[in-house]
Amino acid sequence: MTGTPLLVDPLPVRFAGLLVVSTALMSAAACGAEAVPAGDGRVVQAGDVTVLVSERPDGGMDALAGGRLEVVGGCLGLATSVVVWPYGTDVVSEEPLQIDVPDLGTFGVGDEIEIEIGGGYVLEHSSEGMEPDSFAIAGVMVPPGCAEHDIFLSR
Repeated sequence: MTGTPLLVDPLPVRFAGLLVVSTALMSAAACGAEAVPAGDGRVVQAGDVTVLVSERPDGGMDALAGGRLEVVGGCLGLATSVVVWPYGTDVVSEEPLQIDVPDLGTFGVGDEIEIEIGGGYVLEHSSEGMEPDSFAIAGVMVPPGCAEHDIFLSR
């Protein structure tokens, strides 16, 4: 048989919005919050609240989220969902807890975030019949208590 050989790309198919690159939280040490690496993202323990920060995005989903900044299952989230905050998010104050979200501003627990954050749900319990457990996404390991809730991956 002659002719040009068929070339096949050996790379696996990637899910848009789920693959992201590494980050660090420089202000975590400055405000006393403990930054614990989990994969390439960051898990920041700010008092008794866990703040999840994704790796640098390589793409993203286009759903939007907004609402009141609250502690959801021990993690910082919006309304009733845990949020994996975008790359570059910093904890700027532990008491009261405040985060700085790149290009959006600084927000504290109880603040209403009217600006809609782009991203999408990566875990929804309303459509799943699964037992909650820890959940790995965007370079972070979501703790079991937080994984009992829907998880929104922001970009």
